[in-house]
Amino acid sequence: MGLTQPDDGTRQLLQTGIWTLAAGVLAALLSESVFGGIGPQGPHTSTGWIFLLIAMGCLPFGSMAFLLGGAKWLRNRRIASQSRVTELRLKPVSPDPKTLLSFSEQATEQHSHGKERQ
Repeated sequence: MGLTQPDDGTRQLLQTGIWTLAAGVLAALLSESVFGGIGPQGPHTSTGWIFLLIAMGCLPFGSMAFLLGGAKWLRNRRIASQSRVTELRLKPVSPDPKTLLSFSEQATEQHSHGKERQ
């Protein structure tokens, strides 16, 4: 009996974070190696500046998206493990089963002096 988690966007958030981080690292490496390098006053070419700006945008955003996705993944695992252990069931509060419901774990009184309530 496998429990399936609803699609809450965790997978997409992790993928976005990974791909954005990869694009930022690639842009930084290209700016440093292919497009003239980076000196004390910045890149030496206009293309180097563009790739440095891309890296400076992708690296923080990708890091945050990846960390948020990882936190959501860990939270989903914790919730899934707890839901296997304890489950709260809805139980009727009133004699009419179609009215009020309670999240209480205690059973409601359905018998009164040996006779079932109606």
